[in-house]
Amino acid sequence: MTAPGMADDAMNPEQVKKLQRELEEAQETLRAIRQGEVDGLVVEGPNGPQLFTLKTAEQPYRMLVEQMQEGALTLTPVGDVLYCNRRFAELVGAAPETIVGAPIGPFVAEADQPLLAAALRAGRGKYEGHLLAFDGRSVPALFSVGTFVADGSESLCLVVTDLVELIRTRAARAAAEAASQAKDQFLAMLGHELRNPLGAISSAVSVLGQSSPTPEHDRRARDVIAHQAEHLSRLVSDLLDVTRGALGKIELVRAPIDVAAAVRRCLAALDSTQKLGQHVVTVDVEPVWVEADGVRIEQIVMNLMSNSLKFTPRGGAISVTVSRERDEAVLRVADDGAGISAELLPSVFDLFVQGERDLDRRARGLGVGLSLVRRLVELHGGRVDAASPGQGRGSVFTVRLPALVDAPQTPGPSVEAPARGERRRILVVEDSADNREILRILLESAGHEVHESGDGVSGVEIAVQLEPDVVLIDIGLPGIDGFQVALAMRARCPRARIVLTSSRDLADLGAERVSACGAAGFVHKAALSREAIAAATA
Repeated sequence: MTAPGMADDAMNPEQVKKLQRELEEAQETLRAIRQGEVDGLVVEGPNGPQLFTLKTAEQPYRMLVEQMQEGALTLTPVGDVLYCNRRFAELVGAAPETIVGAPIGPFVAEADQPLLAAALRAGRGKYEGHLLAFDGRSVPALFSVGTFVADGSESLCLVVTDLVELIRTRAARAAAEAASQAKDQFLAMLGHELRNPLGAISSAVSVLGQSSPTPEHDRRARDVIAHQAEHLSRLVSDLLDVTRGALGKIELVRAPIDVAAAVRRCLAALDSTQKLGQHVVTVDVEPVWVEADGVRIEQIVMNLMSNSLKFTPRGGAISVTVSRERDEAVLRVADDGAGISAELLPSVFDLFVQGERDLDRRARGLGVGLSLVRRLVELHGGRVDAASPGQGRGSVFTVRLPALVDAPQTPGPSVEAPARGERRRILVVEDSADNREILRILLESAGHEVHESGDGVSGVEIAVQLEPDVVLIDIGLPGIDGFQVALAMRARCPRARIVLTSSRDLADLGAERVSACGAAGFVHKAALSREAIAAATA
């Protein structure tokens, strides 16, 4: 007997061919799967076609997500975590197994949770907020929410980007932009501050150049030149001191100093130049001794007084007090002038910071004086602060310095103008013709015999022939500098007293270099007055 199925197959060759083709396709599919040529399968089911991916196909994508520098999560529509990558676990400082299955809410700052909830409901969104780490840290982050469908079910994806470095970069950029703006404003102010005194000096020189100026005009023109030259000198000195302070090159020469005496000297100097006449100045000081640099203490007082004088209108009141409070010497300078706004007060001691300037430019300056005050006070181990009820209501600056327990038995040395010395033979070695001329005038008016040289080589030759009593040498000579010239002169003219001059500060040049080359002294060019030269040539 023959089976009915076999008879039917023999009677239906087309069906046999169809089965053979399907078998071949199935075998080819299995071969492709075994050899890794298939990433997924689409299967027709009761709910339509469904995509099934193979583990080998998912592996590269999973590795990619795990290596991301952003935190990545898969969430349910209600915010439960289905998956998180390694980076998110690092951001919140928790193990992945403690995150998966938990709600996302506890890892988001309370203030940002409504934003995240709204993004999850919408299925999309992006905002900046904060993650809450397991140890309580708040981490600034960018949250990006999206939606995807897998295996017929909808899920949410959340990508979290750490913004710590970006915020630091933003802050650094903002600081750099603010510094650049401050620098531009400073340069503009510097131009004005230099132009004004130079213009006054130029006009005064024109008056002196007239064929027959009256004695009164002559005196007033000379006073203008002296006053504006002093202003320029203080301006440059403050700028140089600020730079030295920033570089840590300010050297203090400490000695017992009575702060009250320093205040009285400063006020006497201001009064002698008639700078206090337009204000009502009250002084209440008691002796308080500190271990400090006397020059720098007076610089602090002068800068605070200059600030009050600038910003207090004519007829306004300024009070200066010195007292002892426990173990501190306390200096206060108060005024009823322009005051300081609440916005400006925290940065009033920052470099180049200024309040609003009047159109008449009465309140002049570069915004470096108070910054220098803070630096000098801190170098002495003290502190300074500013207080003001607001604009137009005055201000108070308070300096606190460590006070000595007892007053010193012997007072510190006082600086007095030296007596006029005997006539000297002096050689000036200076490459600037104008400086040589001024030095000649000053020295000859003091009764000295003066000779000149414009460079170091000829200066040594002249010194050998002349055998001077004193040699004033500019350190910044072309060719061989003043240190080398001084060494050569010390070897060939051992009797000569060598004094170095420079427009740079001694702290910048190095006091040890001055003494190592055999120089007996140093005079800053800004202080080349008759008294300073008399001290150097005594």
